[in-house]
Amino acid sequence: MTLPAQAKTKRRLAFLFSIPLVFSIVFFCVDVAAEHADIEMLKIRAVYSSVTELRSLARDAEAGEQGFLLSSDERDLMPLEQGELLLHTQISNCLSAAKERPEVLPQVQKLAYVVETRYSEAEQVVDVERTRGVPAALNVLRAGNSQKTMGEVLSLTSSVLNQLDSESGSYERDDRRLYTRIFVFYAASTLIIIAVLAWLYHELVSYLHERDAALGQLRAANANLEERIAERTRDLTEANQELQQFAYVASHDLQEPLRTITSFSQLLETRYRGRLDGDADEFIGYIVSSARRMTDLINGLLALVRLRKPGQPGMPVSFEKILEEAEVALQAAIRESGAEVEHGPLPSLLIDEVQFTQVAQNLIGNAIKYRREEPPHIRVDASKVGEDWVFSFRDNGRGFNQQFAERIFGLFQRLGNGGVEGTGMGLSIARRIVERHGGRIWAESVEGTGSTFYFSLPLSLERKRTDANNEYPSPAVPV
Repeated sequence: MTLPAQAKTKRRLAFLFSIPLVFSIVFFCVDVAAEHADIEMLKIRAVYSSVTELRSLARDAEAGEQGFLLSSDERDLMPLEQGELLLHTQISNCLSAAKERPEVLPQVQKLAYVVETRYSEAEQVVDVERTRGVPAALNVLRAGNSQKTMGEVLSLTSSVLNQLDSESGSYERDDRRLYTRIFVFYAASTLIIIAVLAWLYHELVSYLHERDAALGQLRAANANLEERIAERTRDLTEANQELQQFAYVASHDLQEPLRTITSFSQLLETRYRGRLDGDADEFIGYIVSSARRMTDLINGLLALVRLRKPGQPGMPVSFEKILEEAEVALQAAIRESGAEVEHGPLPSLLIDEVQFTQVAQNLIGNAIKYRREEPPHIRVDASKVGEDWVFSFRDNGRGFNQQFAERIFGLFQRLGNGGVEGTGMGLSIARRIVERHGGRIWAESVEGTGSTFYFSLPLSLERKRTDANNEYPSPAVPV
């Protein structure tokens, strides 16, 4: 799936996921609108019911009045009397409900007044009939405004109810329009969701096809890479075999004639020194020193070749013991130079004893070789730093410019001879040994003051025995 397609997919997914949010907002708005409409409808129904009750009370007053006139029976006054008991409460309820509908409040107030008037007129007619008889009551009824008052009650009631019906119908129409719009919105949203899902399905199928094609290409690339790795492995194996063959040639075929040259040149120097002229003695000295240097170079190359084979850690080795063995190997140089070698507490690690004896010997030997006029002083320490043991070999020798701190670990690299013999391979061998054990080596120096060589080794080389046979696990040493 290309980057533009991915961007489109993200946008459409965002749109798809936004639809439920829009639905929620619409639902909330609809709910609020519906709740508002319901409240308004309840208010309208309350006024409607109250006004209808007032009209019924007015009719009860008229029915009681006319029934009593016709029969003069007190029992026919029951509707009027019951209406009188309910009148003031009903008027209060009606006015209270009408306050929520200000548009009909004046008419409701007038209606309440007219209904009260109609009750007063009915009571007057009843009182006259009781005291003066039916004819007098009929005269009062004909002379009064009872019919007009009742007509006004009916007119006001009809007007208020019609207005309330109109408002109620308006709310109902609004609800219908709202629900129609919601239906249209839901229908459109459903179609959009279906379209987006169809597009996503198409994109997913396309992506799966592209992924399958990419996986096929990846498998082909991996197969090609494995073939190339196998080819490089064969080349490395052949190169290693050639290197081993070179080591055999160097250790046998080259060293044998070199030993012959060295022996005869030394014999020539012994027998004829002083018997020939000065130039001959000088030339013989050149031959002897060059033969020795050639021997040292071949031995150094053989040491590098042997480092390609894994070491033999076996048991933990004390660095104090390694330091002692290095001092024994360098005892002649130490005695001649008056060097002093001291050390602090040193750990025991699972390392190759022979190889690290060579490292210590090279570092101490360099400190002795590159000394100043005063006797060399060499201090060896070790400390834990993070996940490593860090060893330091500090001396008071000549030192060197710090810009050459990396160069001195290269093969055949020396910072000036200064009358010091050497092959320029010691530090390169030391670096190879340290790196094979998972560490690194570096140097810090100040010219004319001295140098400090550091190397680190993982704390994992310090791990203890792990099985019942009291055997130590061998660390994985890179070749």
